[in-house]
Amino acid sequence: MSTAITKIENVAKKSKDYALANPKTILYAAAAVTVAAVGYKVYKKVFPAAPKRPELIEDSNLAKSTLTDVQAQNIAEKLFTAMATVGTDEKAIFSALSGLNANDFLKVYNAFGMRQYSLFWGNVGDPITSDKHHLITWLANELSVSDAKKLEQKIPGLKLT
Repeated sequence: MSTAITKIENVAKKSKDYALANPKTILYAAAAVTVAAVGYKVYKKVFPAAPKRPELIEDSNLAKSTLTDVQAQNIAEKLFTAMATVGTDEKAIFSALSGLNANDFLKVYNAFGMRQYSLFWGNVGDPITSDKHHLITWLANELSVSDAKKLEQKIPGLKLT
């Protein structure tokens, strides 16, 4: 036990001697750690973590979805294509979602899953400014308030605004 204590005392003495002999290095290291910590806090405020994907539940008061998994995936891909690049194709979004009830939308929502999206840039973004987001986040950020309200009226239970 005493050899461990002796080793710790030696490391502490060497560290103290190094700090006394190199005060500028210690100051620079402390400044770098402070800048990194503040930078990290700012980054987390500007780019908050992506919300977890809410689990939507089928509405038993409505007709069950008649979409197949393939149809739901196809609609999800159409929506992604309409929103992924600069500029949103609102007509394609409304066309893809026309005639769907809330349970059909649920199936499309599940097929869409979580996809890379930048809340900052409003597109698929990059690894620094984007996270994976679910379809509702994509739609809420890509559609104007008036278009989002129109879509909410077409799909009962959908909340984008």
